[in-house]
Amino acid sequence: MANNFENVCEIRKSDQLGRYLVAKRDIKAGELILAEDPIVVGPYWDADISCLGCLRPASRTCKKCLRAPLCRECSRHDAVECDFYEHALNLSKNFLFDHFNIVTPIRCLLLYRSDRQKYDELLAMESHCDSRRGTEIWLIHEQYVIEPMLYEEAFQQIDDLIVTSELLQRICGILDVNTFEIRGNMDSQGVQMNNLARGLYPRTSLMTHNCQTNTLIAVDGMSKLRLYASIAIKAGELLYYNYTRVLFSTFERQTHLRKGKYFICTCARCSDPTELGTHLSSLKCTACGNGLCVFHHHTPKWECNSCGHQLPREYVNEIMCDAREDVASCTLDIRNLEKVIGKHSKTLNPHHSLVLEAKQSLAGELRSMCMSYDLQNVPRQALKRKLELCEEMLQILRVLDPGISRLTGIALYEYHAALVDLSRRNHDTGEIKTPELLERLQLAESALKDAIGMLVFEHPTTPEGHLTKKAMCELKELREYIQKVQALEEDERTDRQCRGKRTNNTGKNKK
Repeated sequence: MANNFENVCEIRKSDQLGRYLVAKRDIKAGELILAEDPIVVGPYWDADISCLGCLRPASRTCKKCLRAPLCRECSRHDAVECDFYEHALNLSKNFLFDHFNIVTPIRCLLLYRSDRQKYDELLAMESHCDSRRGTEIWLIHEQYVIEPMLYEEAFQQIDDLIVTSELLQRICGILDVNTFEIRGNMDSQGVQMNNLARGLYPRTSLMTHNCQTNTLIAVDGMSKLRLYASIAIKAGELLYYNYTRVLFSTFERQTHLRKGKYFICTCARCSDPTELGTHLSSLKCTACGNGLCVFHHHTPKWECNSCGHQLPREYVNEIMCDAREDVASCTLDIRNLEKVIGKHSKTLNPHHSLVLEAKQSLAGELRSMCMSYDLQNVPRQALKRKLELCEEMLQILRVLDPGISRLTGIALYEYHAALVDLSRRNHDTGEIKTPELLERLQLAESALKDAIGMLVFEHPTTPEGHLTKKAMCELKELREYIQKVQALEEDERTDRQCRGKRTNNTGKNKK
C-alpha cells in the first residue's frame, strides 16, 4: 500500500454518501494518489473456466488437490485454496468445472482462514443486500452460487464460520458492487495471455461516482491498482470515478448504476438533457428537421430545442429499439456498418451513443484493413474515413472525459496514425505540397505526444502499456521523417530560388 494515500486524501463518512474519499491537499493532474493490492482476485461472473493460478485458459487439474483447474504452465495455485479443496473429500473432482461461478466467493470465505483482518475488511464493504433482495441478480446468484455451495458439505462451514445463504448473498453483493477490472498480461507480440479478472480494492472502492471523473485507474497484470489524478483536484474536493462507460447515453448510464450500484446519478452531465452539448441521447426532430429533441426528466417529455415539437413516447421507443437491434446484429463489415450509421444518424443523430458504438466498430474495421495492406494499396477513402471518425471521437471525449484519459489517449494515437498515412499518400500523389505535408506531420507529432502523455500511466504489461511502447517508437520514427521532409522543403525552396534567379538573369540579358 502506498504511503502517499494518507498524505493526499482522507476517508470521511456521511449519511448520504456513506464512506468516501476527499483530497487533503491540492493534487496535480497525473499525481499518484494511491497504489493498492487487492484483498481478493478472481474470475468475472459467468467467465469461461480458467486456471486458478494465473487465469489463463485451463487445460488440466491440480495434481495436489485434484479439483482446481490449472493451465500447463502453472504447477500450483494458492496454498490455502489448494489445501481446502484437497481436504474436501466429499467434493466431486468436476465440481469447480461444473460450478466455476463459486470460485471468487470461495476465495472471499477462505480469507476467514488465511487473513481474518482482510476478511473483516471485506465484510465492511457495501453490499446493498436490502436493495438486491429478490431481484433478478439475487435469484441468479441463488441458483448458480448459493444452492450449489450449500448443497455440498465442504462449503457449509469453514473453521468455526457457519456459511449461510445470507452470508453468500452478502459476499456476492460486495463483489458485484466494489470490484474493478484487471486486464490480463500481454506477451511480447501484444497478445493477451490471461482472461479478464476482477479484484477487490477496499480503499479505491470508496470513491464516489461521477460521470465526469477526476481520477484515472490503471491496473497491471499482477493485480496492483494505481490511482492517479486525471485533472487538478483542490483540497476538500471529492475523489470521483466513473463507474459506467463514458460513451453510454444517460439512459444507459442510469440503468447500469441503478442495477449495479443501486443509486441514481445527479451529476452535471446527467442533469443536462444535452449531455454537456454532446447530444449522446438526443433524437432528430421529425417536425423541423434541424433541431434535436432532448428528454426533460421533470416533464417528462422529448422536446425539440429548436421548434419545441414533442416526440410521442411510442415513436421514441420504436426508433430506439430499431437502432439497438441494428447495432447489435450488424456484421462487422465496413459496408454494413456504414449503412447502419447512415440510417440511424437520420433518426437519432450522428453523435448518439448507439451511432457512436457503430462508428467505433467501423473505426476498428478500418484500422484492421489499413494494417493488412501496404500504404499505397489502402483505399484513400478508408484513410479519410478513419481520420474523420477519430476527429469526431476526440471532439466528444474532450468534453465528456477531460484531462488524462485512456480513451482519449487511444483516440489520439489512432488520429495521428490516420493523419500520417493520409498525408504521406496525398504527398506521394501530388495532391499536397511539401510545406503542407510538413504542417500535417507536425500536427500528428503533437497528437502522438499527447497520446503518450495520457497512456504513459498504463502498466507495460497491459494492452495500453504495449501501445505506449509502440507509440514511443513511432514518435522517434515520425521525428526522423519530419527532419527528412524539412530537408526536402529546404531543397525545394533553394531550387525555387535558383530558378527564380535564372529567370531574372535571363530577363536582364534579353534587355
